[in-house]
Amino acid sequence: MPNDVLSVSAHCLDNPTCIFTGSDMRIEVVIKNTGSAAVGYPLDYIQQRGPNLRLVDNVSEQSQVLKTGLANHALKRAFTTIAPGQSIALQSIIKHTELLLFRKEFVDVTAEIGVSAGIRIGGGAASDAGEETLPFKGGTSLKIIGRDTLEREAKR
Repeated sequence: MPNDVLSVSAHCLDNPTCIFTGSDMRIEVVIKNTGSAAVGYPLDYIQQRGPNLRLVDNVSEQSQVLKTGLANHALKRAFTTIAPGQSIALQSIIKHTELLLFRKEFVDVTAEIGVSAGIRIGGGAASDAGEETLPFKGGTSLKIIGRDTLEREAKR
């Protein structure tokens, strides 16, 4: 049930088509309450930690899980309320060096993005230790392609 109340989407900031030009890629992960009750989500914890990111090279199918940051575990119990129909967002960066792990040119990568946390349904921002949290796990993906890859494909 917890996975039915929130949806996860993502997009590249400053570059809506996610074209890799050799610099870091800023992404935004949007978590939307699709249910009928308020949901408490530990936004500050996930923002500090970052989403789970796995890069998959679409040509070789090699993959690499990227490291998450360290976050204060007390923030897991500090909930941000997401009202029905409302969204929250967190930002992250995929470094250019990470996008070049598989090849130095013709980048064609899928970034698999996951967010998992304990949430409260009908829940508020209160951090009462006695209130039960439910596990939530959601994800989405972004296709990131190099400008040189697009140019090569256009010549074919």
